[in-house]
Amino acid sequence: MSPALPFHTGTSDVPSVVVVDPRFDAYKSLAASARQGRIDLHLRSSGSEALRLGGRMQVDAWLVAADLDDMSGHDLVELLQAQAGGSPVAMVIDHTAGRRSVLAEQASAEAGADVTLAHPISLLDLERLLGLTTVERAREFEGQVGRRQYVTLPVGVGAAVIAVAVLMMG
Repeated sequence: MSPALPFHTGTSDVPSVVVVDPRFDAYKSLAASARQGRIDLHLRSSGSEALRLGGRMQVDAWLVAADLDDMSGHDLVELLQAQAGGSPVAMVIDHTAGRRSVLAEQASAEAGADVTLAHPISLLDLERLLGLTTVERAREFEGQVGRRQYVTLPVGVGAAVIAVAVLMMG
């Protein structure tokens, strides 16, 4: 069982993003954005873990790698498109593969991915996927009453969780 690493920022006006990829280290930029409170980031290495998480919470965007611990990323994209309820799904490919990356992009589109992204993935890539910047999103939610508040963790605790996960994996 792989470690689950959620980063909760404290308000519901930040997008909730689930990354489904066994290579957690490839998402350092997104982890930094999560520590700054700009996104809620959830890392999962298998499709089944991601589906369970998606059943428990509202997910604003999905980033899915082609190779997962328990299934093909393309299969997971198809499952998410069937149940995601309008949340955009991006397929993450490795552009270092040369000509194979074109084939990977075609396979992603056939599986139903909304967009294909390549590493490194930044907050700007997520904002394009979501259609709103984090500032615009915050303005959109300002007028809502009764927003749900979550317990926040200090940045040091989040860094400790990542360090423990890396030690367990390595």
